[in-house]
Amino acid sequence: MIFQSWLQELSQYNLLSLFIFFLIENLVLILLSIVLAKAIEYDNTKLNKTDRKWVLSTLICNALITLLGFELYRYEILKIDFSPSLLSIITDTLLLIVVMDFFMFVFHFLAHYLKWFYPIHKLHHTHVETSVYSLYVLHPIETLGFGIIWLFSITIFDFNYLSITIYLILNLLYGIFGHLKKDVFPDIWYNNHFTKWISTTKFHSNHHKNESHNYGFYFTIWDKIFKTII
Repeated sequence: MIFQSWLQELSQYNLLSLFIFFLIENLVLILLSIVLAKAIEYDNTKLNKTDRKWVLSTLICNALITLLGFELYRYEILKIDFSPSLLSIITDTLLLIVVMDFFMFVFHFLAHYLKWFYPIHKLHHTHVETSVYSLYVLHPIETLGFGIIWLFSITIFDFNYLSITIYLILNLLYGIFGHLKKDVFPDIWYNNHFTKWISTTKFHSNHHKNESHNYGFYFTIWDKIFKTII
């Protein structure tokens, strides 16, 4: 397996080299998200000077989480399924999305209702009118918190490596789409039985305008269950 061999190759490097590599990797992802956002809404893709340090800190935190995940894999605490099974890829991807969505919903809900946590999360809500940069304007504690949830989820289950890759791509795309000013989802999305329970740009945008509602990330189901949806 190419992916497995690549991970074994990385195991030869020291922590500093790995951190630099993962720093570059996460920087590329941020740059790609900015390019995509500029293609959709160029005029709304501007980085404020006050937000630069937060984008940088999020980059560093994401690199640290990636490094920690790799070390967990290297010491066989985090196990990855490298089988090419199509069934495994499909079921693992769906399970990973649902598990992560629930954990992040709970984490996000607590960020608003715990007195010590809200001042930390409030930084993200300085962006009432959102853009792609809003995705990266997070307090380091919150960024690391989301990262720990991610590592915990893929450690308690042995997910397929392709499922992990697919999830990470979808997560980045949903993070971008959820923070755009322009709603990229068509009107039919809101009325179709198969898609109306999936989160949209408008869904998360409404959360930034009304913080007591819409805590979900990928689905609206948790907000419907806990009656926090608008």
